[in-house]
Amino acid sequence: MNSINSSATNAAPAPSGAALSEGRLVIPVLREEAQVHLQREHTGTVRVRKVVREETEPVSAEGYREVVETTRVPVNQVVERAEAPRDLGDLLVIPVYEERLVKQLVLVEEIHVRRRREAFEHTTATSLRREEVIVERLDSATQQWVPQAS
Repeated sequence: MNSINSSATNAAPAPSGAALSEGRLVIPVLREEAQVHLQREHTGTVRVRKVVREETEPVSAEGYREVVETTRVPVNQVVERAEAPRDLGDLLVIPVYEERLVKQLVLVEEIHVRRRREAFEHTTATSLRREEVIVERLDSATQQWVPQAS
């Protein structure tokens, strides 16, 4: 094996960065390192607009109302004592009394009150608002706002 002698005068020069040490040629191993830098770059201008549109639409709703019918039913009957109003299903019976001079209690009449529910449908026009967003990019060549595809 050939050994390089540092005392030799006719030895070739060592490669760049190489060093002689105890009769050996030492060649350093290099490593590259990359560094990444972020750089902001203006590529264009974008604007976002919100437009509120108002539309009138018909709205239907089902409801009900209660209809009250009253009927006077003459009775003219002498009774022993007064009774309270009574419910007979959808009929409310309200007795009407009067005292007479001979101290008789007479059921003069009954008022019959009947509740009836009627369904109906009501349609009215109402105003509804809807928001729409428009995104536009400024065209650098024409300086015009161009809508972007959604």
